Amino acid sequence: MRTFKKIYLSVLSFLLISIVFGTASYAWLTMSVVNNLENLSLTASSGNELEISLDGDTYSTSIENYVLDEFLRDVRLQDVTSVDGVNFLTGGIIQEGPAIRNSDYLSFDIYFRTIRRENSIYLINNVSSIVEYDEPDIGTFIVSRGVSWTAKHNFQNGPELSDMVLQGDTGVYHASNSIRISVQELINTQNELDHRSLDDMKIKIFDLSKDMTRGYGAPYGQFSYFQASTQTSLDLPSVVPETIYELTEFHELNPYQALNNTSLLTTLQPTGIYDTKDREYFTGKVRINIWIEGWDADAFDSISTDRIRIQLQFKVANPAITN
Repeated sequence: MRTFKKIYLSVLSFLLISIVFGTASYAWLTMSVVNNLENLSLTASSGNELEISLDGDTYSTSIENYVLDEFLRDVRLQDVTSVDGVNFLTGGIIQEGPAIRNSDYLSFDIYFRTIRRENSIYLINNVSSIVEYDEPDIGTFIVSRGVSWTAKHNFQNGPELSDMVLQGDTGVYHASNSIRISVQELINTQNELDHRSLDDMKIKIFDLSKDMTRGYGAPYGQFSYFQASTQTSLDLPSVVPETIYELTEFHELNPYQALNNTSLLTTLQPTGIYDTKDREYFTGKVRINIWIEGWDADAFDSISTDRIRIQLQFKVANPAITN
């Protein structure tokens, strides 16, 4: 595995990052990426019950392309690593120093505002395993086209003896399998009624591949290949980040009632501000980080030329009651 491995974000014809509110309680964020992040947009539809903002001041159902273009112009995804979803180091296995936000990894803040009585926002509906790259669907997913790659060395690519890859073997490898997403709940300092402490904030790391066996610090895959190609012996990490592989599901008779809080991202707070119909606004703020996890078993050099699509679907609901 090389020291500087980059995936350049771009769009085949244009980059579309959109948050679309198909109903009052759903939203999703979509990205199509390949070499360079050139163009993106945030939009909302189906009424004003759920609104978005980049600054927490001006809310609307759409954000113009040029605003986001300026915001993410210099993003170049490298293989970085993080054990907490907040602090990032460059270089993957060979850690070199602090990673730069919106240069080495993608990071942006989103504010939510709603007048609904449900005030908990969840990441939901992971369909990564059934979505095709050229046929995206509604739901949360990370998919990629895949890259054909021929191994230059023998290496172990899984826990079984049959997982051995020999020099000269050719296979298709996917960047989507090594992507991580963290969602960091933030205090909304623009809301005077948000009195929570930093200890109350949630930070969650998601691996939408659902494959725990090929997660952070697996002793095969790119780790095995790196040692074979460099003749270097490395220790596996002693600290493994807490990672979520399954998203929250909801009661079959009440779609607004969460059965667990696994993918609860933020709890919207009252503001004391009301709309023209005397309905109070509830707001929240999160930071979304997206990166190539250098300690993932699938973070091979070959994925640097892959093409990725990411879509995140959110839902407003009542939280699960926990003891």
